[in-house]
Amino acid sequence: MTEPGRRERKRQEKLDHIAQTGFRLFEAHGFAAVTMEQIAAEADVAKGTLYSHFPVKEAVLAHWFHVQLEEDLERLLPICLADANFKRGMRRLLDASASWHEQHRDYLLPYLRYRFMNVGEPNVDENDARADLVRAFFALIASGQESGELRHNQPAARLALFFHFMYLAALMRWLTTPKADLHDEFTAVLDLFLKGSRTSKS
Repeated sequence: MTEPGRRERKRQEKLDHIAQTGFRLFEAHGFAAVTMEQIAAEADVAKGTLYSHFPVKEAVLAHWFHVQLEEDLERLLPICLADANFKRGMRRLLDASASWHEQHRDYLLPYLRYRFMNVGEPNVDENDARADLVRAFFALIASGQESGELRHNQPAARLALFFHFMYLAALMRWLTTPKADLHDEFTAVLDLFLKGSRTSKS
């Protein structure tokens, strides 16, 4: 029973090592300039091994993103939930996310392009099962429903997915609007989620 776990752990360590190596190269030379052959050589893995896990360098970048997200959520989500207030907890999570994205803006378009172009493709999520930001949204929304801050007429899982779509829309608007502020964009998403867009007269 322990052998499959050991194999999976070794596999995950290899994927993480490749992704970390790739990101160091991206930082040193620029994402566009780095090739898969360079990543394989620097990570000391065969090109066939690299391609068996990551078909393109955008997949390497995506895996690195997801490792960072997993580590950040492990630390941050309990703090957000401990606040026992949906709006404050979600605002804390969104502010941290905005700050992280601001530091990695140059990589976001290739990452998002890869993710959107491969939606529904077989095995596309093989390397990023840990990256589900929706689970953090779900945890906060479910907690808000339990405390009575949010209504129960929609399942938390559906609301978390809808919230994620708005989150991605805000992220794309920020990337394509030079003067936009991501913290403000996420604040607008949270406000729309909590209040809707109807007037009091509607």
